Amino acid sequence: MNELYIIAESLNALQHLSKKDTIFLDDVQEEFRPDLQNYIIGLTLSIQNGKLVIGKNLYKEWLTKVRTKGFDYEIDFKQ
Repeated sequence: MNELYIIAESLNALQHLSKKDTIFLDDVQEEFRPDLQNYIIGLTLSIQNGKLVIGKNLYKEWLTKVRTKGFDYEIDFKQ
């Protein structure tokens, strides 16, 4: 599979998550979690069904940061 296709699909999956009513940290692909966790450090989050919930607005702010400034970590796009 083409690497550009994998990258595009991974980023598309991040965008698709923003449409969900509840976004759990576990819903975010593993390779993106360190960047998101770094972004949300020190912020108040909630727990639902024993899982960390990312607020929809906070998640969208993170996506905007990714689009404008990129990731804080090197991302290894796996097949």
